[in-house]
Amino acid sequence: VWDKSLGGIREAGYTGKEGYQLKSIPPRDGYDPKAIVSAPFLGNLIWGDFEYSGSLGQMPLLSETENTSSVSHLSKIVANEVTKIINLPVLSDSTRNGVAGCLYNVTIPNIDNWRRFGIPPDYGASSIPEIYNDPNIGQKVVLNLMDGLLAQYAGGPESQPGYAFPFATLYASKDPVAIDTIALRQLEEWRKKRKVPPIKRLGAHIQVAGEFGLGNADLSRIEIRDVRP
Repeated sequence: VWDKSLGGIREAGYTGKEGYQLKSIPPRDGYDPKAIVSAPFLGNLIWGDFEYSGSLGQMPLLSETENTSSVSHLSKIVANEVTKIINLPVLSDSTRNGVAGCLYNVTIPNIDNWRRFGIPPDYGASSIPEIYNDPNIGQKVVLNLMDGLLAQYAGGPESQPGYAFPFATLYASKDPVAIDTIALRQLEEWRKKRKVPPIKRLGAHIQVAGEFGLGNADLSRIEIRDVRP
């Protein structure tokens, strides 16, 4: 079981005492220099990114061009250590990417120099599906289980109790796009009722992923089965 940091894992109730390992992605050294994701968007490098030059708390004396990169690196965990992935996103929005769902959860938190995928004009619409389609990620995902026991419709993925409420729902599927499509519809409904601006283009990566063939983004072709006892 891993996450960007151990704090979130432990807060979620994982202890590692049940026979599994708890891991986080260490700054810089936690990324594989050979597992590269390129995209035509420059990102400003910060401490923790693999190619960042400088120490924590120090600003390197580099030009604006030298301190940017169009390259991201996959975490060593996802690139080298795991062969199968059970993807466990939370039902939450993302202020940068619309929905912090299945596609988001195994891509953005598992790369460095990720901030460039949450800014205009793309907001990760093409990049998130491309990263998910990397053999180190998409081919390893065997199940997606979205935790909607406590859902959050705004301010995510960081915890914002004022926008969260009990939803008592789990979504399970091998299709990450289908779950994200359902999640996006649900989030938009909640935001409309509470007069929060719609997600719209921030969640465009879900539709693009469907067009890429990564799953089904057509609501009319998605069946939800209630398996409660």
